[in-house]
Amino acid sequence: MSMTAAAHDAVVPAPATPHLRAVPPLPEPARETTALWWARLLRRGPGPLEYSLVAVNSDRFPDGTPVDMTAVDARGRRPAGWQVDVRHRATDGRVVRIEVAEELSDRCPPMWFAEVTHATGAVPAASLLAFRGSAFRPGAVVRPHEVAAAGVRMTDRIAEVRWWIRSGLVDTVTVEPVYRGRGVARTLVTAAEGLRFLRGWAPLRSDGRLTDAGAAWLESAPAAWQPRLAARSEVLPDADVEEELTGVARLLR
Repeated sequence: MSMTAAAHDAVVPAPATPHLRAVPPLPEPARETTALWWARLLRRGPGPLEYSLVAVNSDRFPDGTPVDMTAVDARGRRPAGWQVDVRHRATDGRVVRIEVAEELSDRCPPMWFAEVTHATGAVPAASLLAFRGSAFRPGAVVRPHEVAAAGVRMTDRIAEVRWWIRSGLVDTVTVEPVYRGRGVARTLVTAAEGLRFLRGWAPLRSDGRLTDAGAAWLESAPAAWQPRLAARSEVLPDADVEEELTGVARLLR
């Protein structure tokens, strides 16, 4: 037998097999949905009894469905897809704090809030103002007299959303220029949506009259907001002086 034939008949060793570890398949990305339902959770602890009203963006329940989950001990957890958590006392309904999901507020500086109702106008309106500083803990919700008692002026706010209670139509969303582009408006409006549901008011919405900044925000708004944000139908000028307001609805001036 020739050397060539012998080499041909020789057993060729099989290539080395890498050591592979079995792992579960990658989870499919969550299906985007515009549904926003509301979970009521009981917060057990050493202090006074408190509840959380949590807005959840998922298709687990139909849009707008209130779900009582107080029979289950949440142990501080919230349903997957939660957007905003309005924590309030059981005795008098006083809001203790508002938390917005990190995915919406990751670039936003720590803020606390002041809730204001406007009873002097012909149409009932409300505002939620955002402040920075150490006067109150981040997420705290206080009243105007508490703001004044802490030595803070209402004009010191860094952002404000004002809306009509009965219709939910947003009149203004104001953000100080230095804080724009950091998710402040998105965080504030999300907090206001949680607050309005607790109060039993109409869902927040826009009517299509937008400034350039408002239109830009609309393009990147969370999915749950899309059904209530009308396409831009009228261009409004940006206005940074209060006296320049014309009374028409403005979004993100």
